[in-house]
Amino acid sequence: MVENQDPDRDVLGILSDDVAKTILTVTDQQAMSAQALEARCDASLATIYRRVDELLASGLLRERLELRPDGNHHKTFESNLDQLSVRLDDGSLEIDVDRRDDAADRLRTIWDAMQPRWR
Repeated sequence: MVENQDPDRDVLGILSDDVAKTILTVTDQQAMSAQALEARCDASLATIYRRVDELLASGLLRERLELRPDGNHHKTFESNLDQLSVRLDDGSLEIDVDRRDDAADRLRTIWDAMQPRWR
């Protein structure tokens, strides 16, 4: 099996799916749980989780753990895509994916990793 040398090329395949596109666009407005995405995307919860997994693996989506005082913690998802550009240059297709990754995001990722895992 040959590995893809450019993981950003997979982004085009992921974004060819309407559910994945909808997940990215609605989570760009606000972070949402899988259940909220199910209602917004008009897709089954199983489909939502499959697309969320693909988007997380490609770095286009971020996962957050929402801690509530009542102990009902849940995951929310937010878009991590800043810009996508595709260009044809001298017979070569070039894809550039800019993900959101500022200092505050890196600090939050480190902080989240240090927190105890809730079950």
